[in-house]
Amino acid sequence: MSRFLELDGCFNFRDLGGHRTVDGRAVATGVLFRSDGLHRLSETGRVAFAELGVVTVLDLRTQREVEHKAWRPPQGWSGRWRHVPLVAETPDWSTVARDALDDPGYAATHYAEIAAEGAANLRASVEALVEPEGLPAVFHCAAGKDRTGILAALILRLLGVPVEDVADDYALSEEASARWAASVAASGHDDTAATWPYIPPSMLRSERGTMVAFLSGLGPIEEYARSLGITDDTVARLRSALLR
Repeated sequence: MSRFLELDGCFNFRDLGGHRTVDGRAVATGVLFRSDGLHRLSETGRVAFAELGVVTVLDLRTQREVEHKAWRPPQGWSGRWRHVPLVAETPDWSTVARDALDDPGYAATHYAEIAAEGAANLRASVEALVEPEGLPAVFHCAAGKDRTGILAALILRLLGVPVEDVADDYALSEEASARWAASVAASGHDDTAATWPYIPPSMLRSERGTMVAFLSGLGPIEEYARSLGITDDTVARLRSALLR
């Protein structure tokens, strides 16, 4: 089963449903989605988005990204949009030593930094999903790979999805990146407008090992959630809402 949904304009819009948990349950389909920037949706894409019945949009991007590439919801959409940035600014790698950037493990280290900076909004994002009538929901950043991948991993692990399967889900962004690159090559249009003179090689990929290393560094997921301020009651409600 392909997890990708064809919403014209987006390349990494996926259903998080269908994953099996260690206790034999499954994450519900059609309830929680992850995506790249929703600002890319075409008119056709917005129609398809509206048909999903999404009532909560969690935008993980920076304030600058939101201001420069605002999402335009479908006409008549009555849901709620929440800005929950995981970082204040996109990374400036010019200040980091080149040998550190070239380390294959750099992406996992960077994810740990994002999670630390965005701790309060990771908690706020999880809490938003368990509010009354908070689902169906979608959360997204720009590429739907890094910040989105961190939140997706946290949610799936709290639901009881094994680390290996979470890493597989993360790695699907490789396919999305290829689709995006093909679109840029065909159209000549690149809305990322990256100005970095150098990007760490590990940040250009979605290697399974990156997510495994990141999750390993968090320790037991329930303890990590408590360190973020996510209560056991919130976790229980998340499981009740999303597991079948």
